[in-house]
This record gives sequence, structure tokens and C-alpha cells, in this order.
Amino acid sequence: MKSLAKKASHRPTVLSGALYKDVWYLPGGKSWAATFLEDSNAQYLWEDTEVTGSLSLSIENILEKGKTAEYWVSPSQYTSYKELEEANQHYLQFDAFQKKKMYTFAKTMGDTGGLLYYELAPQRPDLVLEDLVYIFHPELLPDHEPFFFKPLD
Repeated sequence: MKSLAKKASHRPTVLSGALYKDVWYLPGGKSWAATFLEDSNAQYLWEDTEVTGSLSLSIENILEKGKTAEYWVSPSQYTSYKELEEANQHYLQFDAFQKKKMYTFAKTMGDTGGLLYYELAPQRPDLVLEDLVYIFHPELLPDHEPFFFKPLD
């Protein structure tokens, strides 16, 4: 999948995370989540940070760097644009929100109601990467049906 992703001619910009109270949490540039984005041939906007865990930034920092990101993945627990809008009006300022280019793993639930991403993704990174390649480079996997990452409602 990583080799296939490298064939894409465009490397889209990507934002991740969301606000919790007044802090935006997102993956650090050396985290496993950022590695998935790198392997899918996307330009994660915080890929140059050395953090292996999460970053904690202000909305101002995020808007400055991420407002024009082409895609937004993993917006916390949100599964719809309406939920995001009701949670915080700042979300409406992002291009990925306005252009409906947001994807979440929060819609993929297990039989007992847990998020399958946390339960299964560590054992099936191939499924995660395949979803991300499909999102960022749909021309490379035109028949793919996303497993974890699905568009927001």
C-alpha cells in the first residue's frame, strides 16, 4: 500500500484532531498516526514536530497552519458536520469542513459499542493504510470500500 501511495502525483495536506475544552489535541509528527499519514503519501501539517505522542495546541495555532488543509482526519469523536458546528463555530473556518473532506473512524463500532479502530487497527495496519490511501488518492483504489475511516455525515 505504501508503494502504491508513492505513485500518486499529488501529496495532499492533512489536518487531524479537534478541540477538547480550549485545547486542540492532534498527533505529533513522530507518532504512529502521523506515520500512517506519511505512508499514505499525505503531507501532515505537523509532520516536522519531533513528538511521538500528542500535541496540545491553541485554536489560533491550528487555524494559522491548518485552515487551508485539503483533508481533515480523526476529528475526535465527531461523526457529523452538524455535531462539529454545534460544538464550536471555529470548525466552520476550515476548508476541509467547508468542502466536506473530513473522515472519521468514530463511526466504525464493534458489537459491544467500542471503536473498532482502537480494538483492531493495531493488528490490521494494512486496513488503516488502505483507507487513507483511498481517501487521499481515490484514483489508486477506485473500488475500495473504507473499513475504518468514513466520511462525516
